[in-house]
Amino acid sequence: MSYPERPTDAVPAPTTYRLQPGTYDLPSYGVLRDHGQATVALVLGAIALCTGLLFLSPIAWWLGRQALDEIDAAPGIYNNRGMAQAGQICGLIGTVLLGIGLLFVLAMVLMVIAV
Repeated sequence: MSYPERPTDAVPAPTTYRLQPGTYDLPSYGVLRDHGQATVALVLGAIALCTGLLFLSPIAWWLGRQALDEIDAAPGIYNNRGMAQAGQICGLIGTVLLGIGLLFVLAMVLMVIAV
């Protein structure tokens, strides 16, 4: 089985940078943007852990996961993947603490009812 020869004027492989010339709504060649949801996820996760407002943690976890999915789906466009990961981790820790707190409150209510 023989394959046809590749033409000499073949189109070269695309570069890893998706933002080459720049337009009115996109930055110029090679400039990476910050993902807004990654920043929001990190801020919500930090607020939840530092202030005890743990009901914000599942939101931070969800936003961090969404931002990570979007950053991974479009490589070469966003540069704050670490912020999305940190927001997701802070949200995960806060959600675990929220679950432990809810179990503790439930156990206390059951103990009061049992007495």
